[in-house]
Formats: sequence, C-alpha cells, structure tokens
Amino acid sequence: MSGGGRRDGEYGCETPSAAAVALPFVIALAADPATGARIDLVELLAAMHAPALAGEDWSGAWALLADPEPTVRRAATALPVGIALLLERWRAEPDPTVRLPLLLALGEAAASGEAGEAGEHADDARAVLAALLDGDDPVLWVAAVHASAELDRELPVRQVDRLIEVFSDLALRPRFESVWHTPDVEIPWTREDLVRSTAWLLRHDPEAELSFAMRLVETAQRSGDAALCREALDVAWRLLTERRSVEAALLPLAGGC
Repeated sequence: MSGGGRRDGEYGCETPSAAAVALPFVIALAADPATGARIDLVELLAAMHAPALAGEDWSGAWALLADPEPTVRRAATALPVGIALLLERWRAEPDPTVRLPLLLALGEAAASGEAGEAGEHADDARAVLAALLDGDDPVLWVAAVHASAELDRELPVRQVDRLIEVFSDLALRPRFESVWHTPDVEIPWTREDLVRSTAWLLRHDPEAELSFAMRLVETAQRSGDAALCREALDVAWRLLTERRSVEAALLPLAGGC
C-alpha cells in the first residue's frame, strides 16, 4: 500500500485468509442435509485443504466420512482425513460403492506416509489390502491391486495372469460399473476404464504391459468380447506409437481382428 496506509500485519493482526474465514461455513453447509449440492461442497473442502489451513478446525469435515448419505461419504474419501479414520470407516462401511474408494484412499494414505507418528495404522492398512489380495471377491481384488501398486509397483506385474482372467470374465463386467466409483469422476468406472488404468500400472515394465494387451486381445477374440478387444487394442496402439519395436508382435494380432 502506498502513502500513509497501514501494511497488513503492521500492528500484529494479519488480514485473515478468505479460505480460513469461509471454512466453517462451507463445512456447515456440506453437513446440512437440507443443503443442495452437498457433493460439490465436499469437493470444495477437499480442494481447500492446504498447509496454510492445517491449524483450522476440520473435525466437521472429517465427520462427513460417516454421513448418512452414501454419496456424501464417498465424496468425503477424497478428504485428507488420515489413515486412522479411513480404517475406522472401512470397518464400519456397509455400502460397496463407498468401500471401494475407501480402499483406494487407504492405499494412497499408506503409501504417502499419512500415518505420521501412528505407524501401526499403516501396518493395519497393509493388512487390509493383503487380506483382500487373498480374498475371493474379484472386483475388490482388482481394487486392492490398484490400491497396493504405490506400495509395491511389481505387484500388478506378478498378478497379470489373474488380472487377465478377471477382466476377461464377461459375467463380472457389470459389477465393475455397479461398484467402482471414485470421488474425482462423476460417472462409474467401466471394466474398459479399468483395463486402461491397469495398463498404466504396468508401464514401468514394457514387456508386462505388452503381454497384458496382447493376451487380452487373444482372450477377447476367443470369447467374442468386442468391448474388451477394442480397449486392449487401444492399449496396444499406444504401445506401438511409443515403441516401434513391438510392431512385429502387434500388427499380425490386430490384423486378425
């Protein structure tokens, strides 16, 4: 400020951040069942979270993880609530469309070290993931593979055979879309979306990624699964644009389609 005006903080009182002032009001609106656009407000809270606001009272926002409305709980999995609250919610959550993003958030929290001083919570999260990797639910198993990839990037490579088996099972195709919701995407994920994102988990191992795409195409050809064949070919074409060396393997396969 020019002239004789006072600078912010000159007398020991800084102009408060607009976000800090707005925070309690946004939390109150997001928690109010009578409020419209509650999901948008929860997403706004996730976007507002920053180190500068770490000292503010976020307890009302964290409580949204246990909101009566499943869509609000699902949106709240994007909030940095901490691994302990994620584990608590995981143990109590009955809705499969909320459990799945909770699982992904647990994996991300464990990988990023959000456990802080309570390191045992990270071990508990890994135990949850390990149990699901040994479990019988194929959709949650795929989610556990994705959630564990930041902790062990070789895990998807080791699990390529079963990933191909699960994605090739036509009976499972509708289940992905029925439960695979994430707070950052407005519509459910399809099986084809998951094939594409799983291929990205394999990018550090070009041979595994190529094998994944080619074997899915071969399996889809045998079963007449056009949607799977198309998505696997899209992965294959991307590989072709990046590495001409795969041409000899991919072009005959694509031509056969």
